[in-house]
Amino acid sequence: MPYDFNQQIIEEFRANRGEVGGPFEGARLLLLTTTGSRSGARHTVPLGYLHDGGGRMLVIASAGGAPHHPAWFHNLRANPKVTVETGVFTIEAEAVVLHGEERDRLFANAVEADAGWADYQVKSGRILPVVALTPVSHSFPDLPEGDVLKAIHDAFRRELALIRAEATASGPRLGAQLRINCLTLCGGLHHHHTNESGGLFPHLRDRHPELDAVLDRLYAEHAVLARLLDDLQTLLSGEPADLPTEIDRLIAEIEDHLAYEERHLVPLMNALPSRNEDHLNVTRIPSTPDDHAAVMAEMQGLVSQTPPLAGDMTPALAHTGGVPGQWVSATEGSATESGVTLYVHGGGFEHTQPALEPLMAHRLSQATGRPAFKVDQRLAPAHPYPAALDDVVAVYRSLLEQGVPADRVILSGESSGGTLVLSALLALKEADVPLPGAAIAISPLTDLTLAGRSLDTNDGQDVISRPVAEHVVTQYLAGAPADRAPQSPLHGDLSGLPPLLLVAGTKEVLLDDARRFAAAASSAGVDVTLDLYEGMPHAFHASVMAQDPPPIAMAFLRRLTDWINATQAQGTESR
Repeated sequence: MPYDFNQQIIEEFRANRGEVGGPFEGARLLLLTTTGSRSGARHTVPLGYLHDGGGRMLVIASAGGAPHHPAWFHNLRANPKVTVETGVFTIEAEAVVLHGEERDRLFANAVEADAGWADYQVKSGRILPVVALTPVSHSFPDLPEGDVLKAIHDAFRRELALIRAEATASGPRLGAQLRINCLTLCGGLHHHHTNESGGLFPHLRDRHPELDAVLDRLYAEHAVLARLLDDLQTLLSGEPADLPTEIDRLIAEIEDHLAYEERHLVPLMNALPSRNEDHLNVTRIPSTPDDHAAVMAEMQGLVSQTPPLAGDMTPALAHTGGVPGQWVSATEGSATESGVTLYVHGGGFEHTQPALEPLMAHRLSQATGRPAFKVDQRLAPAHPYPAALDDVVAVYRSLLEQGVPADRVILSGESSGGTLVLSALLALKEADVPLPGAAIAISPLTDLTLAGRSLDTNDGQDVISRPVAEHVVTQYLAGAPADRAPQSPLHGDLSGLPPLLLVAGTKEVLLDDARRFAAAASSAGVDVTLDLYEGMPHAFHASVMAQDPPPIAMAFLRRLTDWINATQAQGTESR
């Protein structure tokens, strides 16, 4: 299909949470994102898929009957780690090309359900590959909790409508793929209801006793629906002549149940935290359109409107491990007593702004209450990975060698500098070097495979874009793997890291990089705070360097100071 048509389907799919019109209307559809086998760039295509009855999704590399395999198939053969969007979930999956009896059996099921697959195979003159996508992890959409429930229900409604149409068209013979589709639906509904009965409903009952009668009815309906699903599965074991009637009966019961549940629960659930954040220490900082306009204006005019650099620029220590940089202090304390804030600037691993970065170091010194050292790490493409990382590690080691206690050091960086901060933590941990007392990563790029969905969903709303991120990764890695740590921090062992403050704007394309890293670190037992600034773009905090910083930028500095003070107090109590 032409690119423009593909893109139209992708945008419609995402906007409508999996529902599209046109030639794909009424089809089982997913979005598959692969990594280019040559370019390393991420590519997304809409594909029809089938259930396999075992939790996998099956896609067939038909290329519309073309004589060659499609590009996405070549990509996943080179890198089987793929991202799948279902409209509700974003799934990280492992792709496996099937062979032999398994491939032939599943392809035969597909042909039985839709003879078009056989036509494609004849037209192409090749054996069409069948690929199984096995989920590894998944995340929910960034929606209010009640809207997530509604999106899940709508996905079930679409599947019910498909099964009803397939059962009606199947006639007296029940095909293998229809059986699989029905059983998959039964399993999905059972799992959904089990999760509600065991988790959501008790949670709501504890907090909303006025819902007792509603929840009692829903519990009872779950029991009735479970019996109906059991009846359907029993029916599927034979050759039922009245399958369409039974499915109609099941659909009517389910529709009534879903509508009742939504009517009573969605408003309350929309006040709950997002599922992606309910186990995290997340604060959403509100902003206004005026805040956004002020931030953008200040960021665009920073070079000509910055205030003069204040503070003491006398070197606080004798050396910095042979790495150049600049000391800036807004405090009276010494480095060995107060500690040091190590500031790693951004710039896509290849740019620096020497007129601005000392101002940020000064702001960080004010906020953290200790001298700051701005690292002038080596830059790509002349010095690709791991040069910049080695520089950050070398400066940190030099601080310890000169008597600065590790727990009095704070690592801080934005954008690619935030990436280097997180990478440095993993490199130091691997080398068994004492870790700093805390680390701050603002708008970091944490997954260099660029699998974060916000790279696409926030495209056009940010000051950077996916093509910019792709360029940055290519220049920095220069052939090093994108799915390995420490260069790609999300792919590392995050256990044992110090307290982390992650900051991102909700309109930036790297939003999911911050959010996914926070979730992974929290799951590994790390003390993580995630601050999300509503409506803000990538590295919005840079506006704190302006002559008259916007209120949202000053709010960032206040929150950073409060977090440092709380982290220090907690560290003192634990010693």
